[in-house]
Amino acid sequence: MTALRPTRRPDAAANGWLSLGLAALGGAWGAVDEGESLATIQEALARGVLAFDAAPSYGSAETLLGRALAGWKGERPLISTKAGRLPAPNAQAESYDFSTTGLRDSVRRSLDHLGVPAVDVLFLHEPQCVPPAERPRVSTVLQQLQADGLVRRLGLAGGHGADWDGLLEAGVNDVVMLFRRLDACIFDGLAEDRPLLARAGAEVWQASPLHMGLLGARFEEFSRERPAWVWGPQIARAARLRELASVHGLSLPALAHRFALSVAELDRIVIGAGHRAHLTAALQDFEAGPLPEELFDAVCRINSD
Repeated sequence: MTALRPTRRPDAAANGWLSLGLAALGGAWGAVDEGESLATIQEALARGVLAFDAAPSYGSAETLLGRALAGWKGERPLISTKAGRLPAPNAQAESYDFSTTGLRDSVRRSLDHLGVPAVDVLFLHEPQCVPPAERPRVSTVLQQLQADGLVRRLGLAGGHGADWDGLLEAGVNDVVMLFRRLDACIFDGLAEDRPLLARAGAEVWQASPLHMGLLGARFEEFSRERPAWVWGPQIARAARLRELASVHGLSLPALAHRFALSVAELDRIVIGAGHRAHLTAALQDFEAGPLPEELFDAVCRINSD
């Protein structure tokens, strides 16, 4: 456990820091009403969300975003998607293709679904699954896609530490998306990941500020039966954070969202939503702004105990 704590950002305009992740809306976690998912993306655009994160493994996410963009007359949003992890029946069915042909075909399919000539950021999805011996070749393929004008920036989505060996130091990835590494119930990414990313000059995006639901709607479920990917200390911290939020008249998700907005070490926050009501609630949390200093410090103390 690290004694380091994040730096508080006192002011932040919510929409400038947010990206809407489309995993739930696309059906990665289960069947969805595609009409509602499309309406949610359209609502996000109308409310000023100007970044969206998709992936081939997120069901119909890319196609739905493409449909929403086709009818959008406002400012073009930042679009990020991924390559490497393949579409599957559900989130637990993991399948990958990091071959040269596989990566190229994945990007071209994504562009077709999105209806755009290029994406702003292409993430290598779950780089920890790329065999170390294959990483130089994979980096070269991604650089060529960038040189071809199909992607503007390259990044890594997932993993940490040695998972990035042979990829981060190649100097081609200038965005890294952390996943369950730096949020209101875990600071591991601050001590272990942030120095690596700072040396590489990479932007830091935080995915799932609600720790995959532990700090949101799945708190009770995960407390009763802890999934393998949630460590015991995070369950205990989530319970204390919920008590802290209640004392201050906040919900646990509101506390977690506003804490993420307060962390100066994060360059972008990727939020999730399963429908319009989820989106509305999340945006209301962020619109309330960063946490007051006293409350931010209290969250930090829970993570230092």
